Amino acid sequence: MGRTRHGYTLTELLIVVVMVGALTLLALPKFSGLVARNKLQAARDEITAALATARASAVQKGRMSTLRIINNSVRVTVVTDDAGTTMAVIPLKNMMTLYNVSIAATDSVVHYDMRGFANPRLGATGVFYLLGGGKRDSVCITAAGQIMPRGCSL
Repeated sequence: MGRTRHGYTLTELLIVVVMVGALTLLALPKFSGLVARNKLQAARDEITAALATARASAVQKGRMSTLRIINNSVRVTVVTDDAGTTMAVIPLKNMMTLYNVSIAATDSVVHYDMRGFANPRLGATGVFYLLGGGKRDSVCITAAGQIMPRGCSL
């Protein structure tokens, strides 16, 4: 009469643990690259949304709005009255703290007039460079302040 086994031997468990560990070590670099890429994309979307919000605020309020890049932070304000009082539409958001992404820009301040155009016009295409996790991305706007949908070329 044969003896029936219940459970696994220590050798079988060790083999499974070693195999799972090896697969994890192989997948870890891919996963960390995916996380860095997703953070960079989130920061890019945040900059794009801030630019769109600045334009929309200027048109909606019929007054000047401003997007500023200050020490890896983004802020959007709009003028609320004739005295020049401003109100924060998007409070200061630090991209380094939120997404571990640094920002550099050809124009760190973009003013939008009540028609939604950059005023004064930018000298050339405005570029917001994003760097995080060894990866790079950018958001580009035309000299008139419109977001360019496909990189920096029309």
